Amino acid sequence: MVAKLTSVLNNTAFKSSSSNSLSETTGFNYFLTPAFEAVKYTAPDHYNAEFRQTNKWRGPPGTHSNEIDIAWHEIELGAGGIRVTEEEVKNLNMTDSPEMPFHKIPEDQGGGYLAMLEVFHLLHCLNSLRMGLFFNYDHYKFLDEGVPDENIHSHFDHCIDMLRMNLQCQADVTPALFVDPLNNPLRRDALPNWSSMHTCRDFDAILDWNKHGPRSVRWRDAGANPSWDPALKGAEQPFPPEGVDEGHHH
Repeated sequence: MVAKLTSVLNNTAFKSSSSNSLSETTGFNYFLTPAFEAVKYTAPDHYNAEFRQTNKWRGPPGTHSNEIDIAWHEIELGAGGIRVTEEEVKNLNMTDSPEMPFHKIPEDQGGGYLAMLEVFHLLHCLNSLRMGLFFNYDHYKFLDEGVPDENIHSHFDHCIDMLRMNLQCQADVTPALFVDPLNNPLRRDALPNWSSMHTCRDFDAILDWNKHGPRSVRWRDAGANPSWDPALKGAEQPFPPEGVDEGHHH
């Protein structure tokens, strides 16, 4: 599947309703998903987010295993799809066309329309990135000249696992509908339509507040570790990642 990550990682809470009202907490239309009945909340807990950790989705950096691949598959495409009713399709405010009608599940398989929850789509996107990291590595490696490969690999591994935990924590349950490409008789399966409706937090407003608000702090002004001694061999250099000309660092 061709997919891209989207900035829709809001706390998603819905309830069955015909109202168009928005939740002050989440900003989402209440009625958009039949998966609301499955939404529960776990007790507050910390992410297990330290570098060089392992779990069933990650091993030591650079290692591969069947078990890790299977664990990823189970939380993305392996989750399967869901069926939605005609009324729920209307509530999703999506439109199809004569050439690309919404895909109907065969009546002998229960009927309804095929959909996929956004959370599993996004985890699939993340897994695709996990498997494809090598595409750009050589192009960007010069930005980390002198940084040990093990540090770089650990950073990649950490970032992927942070995104996985956040996607699973936020768990966007908006259904994405499938359409039948009637103008392509060579295509066997229905195609996903990822253009589902979301009410998103205003990212630009958050970015502006963070960069220019009364609490804004530039990294170079934040101060160093009190024990940092730049005279020591191997001591890290200052880390000023702000601005387009100031580089990147792992």
